[in-house]
Amino acid sequence: MQKKYETFYSKTLFETRAERMVSNLLFLNFLLYFLPSVTQATLCEDISGRWVNTLGSEVVIDHLQSGVLRGKYYTAVSSTRGELPGHEIVGTLPYNKPGSSFAFSVTWNNGSSTTVWTGQCLVCNGKATLETTWLLRSFVNSCIDKWKSTCIGKDVFEWKLTTEKGIPNQNLETPHKSTVSKCDLHGIWYNNVGSEVILNQTEYGVISGEYRTAVEREKGSAGATHSLVYGSSAYGNPNTTFSLIVVWRGGASVTGWIGQRHICENNTAILEMSWLLRSKVDSCDDVWKSTMFGVNSFTRHEQKLGPRRNLGKHTPNRDGEDFGGGSASLIISNILLVAALFSAWIVHD
Repeated sequence: MQKKYETFYSKTLFETRAERMVSNLLFLNFLLYFLPSVTQATLCEDISGRWVNTLGSEVVIDHLQSGVLRGKYYTAVSSTRGELPGHEIVGTLPYNKPGSSFAFSVTWNNGSSTTVWTGQCLVCNGKATLETTWLLRSFVNSCIDKWKSTCIGKDVFEWKLTTEKGIPNQNLETPHKSTVSKCDLHGIWYNNVGSEVILNQTEYGVISGEYRTAVEREKGSAGATHSLVYGSSAYGNPNTTFSLIVVWRGGASVTGWIGQRHICENNTAILEMSWLLRSKVDSCDDVWKSTMFGVNSFTRHEQKLGPRRNLGKHTPNRDGEDFGGGSASLIISNILLVAALFSAWIVHD
């Protein structure tokens, strides 16, 4: 009886310990799964403040409730000698959505060059960091020289603790108004994949507008309607470099373009642009797959059919709908082809 009791007691004790181990493992997995998200949401809840990259450059950001990013950028590096003063940044990040994709840009020296950063706030090794990729577009004299216009790189910014109240060294005065009235980027432009962008360039150099993309990486990733455009340039400078920024689907991804307006073949105005598409990732280990790079050429004339504001079409072709004129053009082309073949057959006979 004693032996039987000891066997029962040992078995019960073993099962109790096993249950506790399983319970502890489940709790540990729960913490490992949810704690990073909670930490990231807390540390990246507001990116307002001073951030410093590995080269010593600093960006001071004020994240407004409208989703606009304003502030100053103090570069520690330059292709020209001498220190550059703080430059105004223009950017956007959805408010109250920690960890969303964001972008900001800086126009240097009256439009002689422009940099756009796309990135995401992530908690890496217990520290809040802005993991970013950047494009730098420099002025070139002609379309032939565009091959040397663009540089690409990576920046990691860490939050810099300061004892000063508010945002240090922040001077958010209204941008200087240009005395030149010429507006070179204003109007409707179309790219080589069928997308439409409508730009309005103000006398302060701020660019706003609408973007209707004809393509998307995955169905639905461009959202349910057109997207807003935000950017910067040097107003009145016909050779200014500039930036455009579009946030997709509430911060799930963001695209930053940099470019320059050229007059190329047949006296055609072209916006030669490069872009970064940054998608939101779950952890620092996934940053490697967050960014795509490409180039676009925008013209005043349509290069390919796509969604258009005047047609009431605002999203990519997802269900085989006609963007207007596509099917009709195909039918007319087929009729003309048949007529030409018929005429050739009659002449041959």
